[in-house]
Amino acid sequence: MLRSYSRLRGRQFFGVSLQNGLPAARNQRYYNSSVKLPSATLCDRRHGAERRGRLGSSPWWANKIPRRNSSGGGDDRRSNSLATPNFQNLVRALKSANQTCTILESSCGGLISSSLMSVPGSSRVFFGSTIAYNTKKSGPLLCGGRELRDRLLGASGQGGDDDDIRIRTDLSEETKRYINAKIDWTRHAALSYCDHMQTDFAIAEGGATGPTFNPRGMKAGFAVLAVAGRKRKGGNVEILAQKVVYSSHADRELNMRLYADAAADLCLEVMSAANPSVSANSIVDKKEDMTFDRSSHLRTDTSVMKDYYQRKDAQHVIIRGTDEVLFASSTKLALPTLQSLNEDAEFVTLMQTAGINVEEVLEKRTFLGRLGTSETPVFALSLPENAHVDGGTHPNCYFDRTRPRAPFLTPTHNELALTATAYANWRNNHRFCCVSGSPLEYIHGGTCAKGTGGDGKPHLHWPRQDPSIITLVTNPSSTHALLARSPRHPPYLYTALAGFVEPGETFESAVAREVHEEVGV
Repeated sequence: MLRSYSRLRGRQFFGVSLQNGLPAARNQRYYNSSVKLPSATLCDRRHGAERRGRLGSSPWWANKIPRRNSSGGGDDRRSNSLATPNFQNLVRALKSANQTCTILESSCGGLISSSLMSVPGSSRVFFGSTIAYNTKKSGPLLCGGRELRDRLLGASGQGGDDDDIRIRTDLSEETKRYINAKIDWTRHAALSYCDHMQTDFAIAEGGATGPTFNPRGMKAGFAVLAVAGRKRKGGNVEILAQKVVYSSHADRELNMRLYADAAADLCLEVMSAANPSVSANSIVDKKEDMTFDRSSHLRTDTSVMKDYYQRKDAQHVIIRGTDEVLFASSTKLALPTLQSLNEDAEFVTLMQTAGINVEEVLEKRTFLGRLGTSETPVFALSLPENAHVDGGTHPNCYFDRTRPRAPFLTPTHNELALTATAYANWRNNHRFCCVSGSPLEYIHGGTCAKGTGGDGKPHLHWPRQDPSIITLVTNPSSTHALLARSPRHPPYLYTALAGFVEPGETFESAVAREVHEEVGV
């Protein structure tokens, strides 16, 4: 490796001020946070902020809200703004389309309304809202009065028969009935409010936030969201979209924020489907486009896995060989759905030309986790090394190597690319049981391999986990930092030193050994 010593003066490079480095804007594409020059730092970029948040007095999500300078100039206060990007997007889209909305919410307790109102200019698009936390007592507050109250109280749960609304199979029967009742409740509420308020859209929300729940067996919250509107001017009010948002915990405040943002996103999706002019040009850029939950607790649930493998909206990280993934742009992966793959004539032809059965390829997918508040399953799908992309069908997609290109991706897409590539390598290099020599069968969504010995006993195998370290070496006064460049990296990309920890080795010893091996210091 090449060695580089640079004085600390004025420019950011991986959190280190450099004299001869690249401009800050270029370097910050690789890492989002600055580094404080520790002698040894163990990195866990995905969970670091969350862990720090749990140790402090503020909730973990407060640490993710951007800092804003006060009008006084010197005070850098953390702003827990209600105007999240989700609601900024919604207000901007409503204003652009000259449309209006109203809201009836229950478990969010007014957070949907206050988040919408906190966006400047919302008075042009927002007619008002009602919080109906207790349906029996809130009759005088409701638009539609006693008639709507009676319909809400009589919600029977028949709405659960709608095939477009998925209720998780791992829930108790009592919980399923409760969710079905909320599906009816939000449907009636959205239709009534849109009709009485004469708005373009009405959002209704009802669910459970925690920390305790009335239905037995419930351990995490949920919310049902419904958006009502008219498909054409002067037409009848109808339900345009409805969905169930599942939480993975019973934290009341976090669930309220989750449901509120999901409500804004659902209304925006309805607007985008009805009016293609509501495009990316009217959308505020988000720091992170989605969240990624590995959902390891679901891998052993065969009924859930069977459902996920058949989901038409399931998304896929496409891998070619063992070290290339399909990109949509320099910062985003291409994540085609199962439905688009089945309907893609080029994909089917590609598989047939390579002598591969499409059903077999889909069956061998690896479950990576779930994306976003909709908890859409995402899989890794492996293609042969000679696979290609036809520019006519996929004009903006291309294959590229994961390792040198992943740092340019958004954090979530970076994690997806690296995880999918790691599983592809593991499955390609581990086809036989190292104990019995029998062919391996992949179970638990493809994340575990099972071999069977002569005695009939199963032998389970998982991907090898290699502990590693990353460190930034400085002089005693912290005025100089030691960086290095690998020949496999793009030009002008210098990094801190890193390496694997050997068996039985301490992290401190690994730091000293790796620095000496890499740069001779």
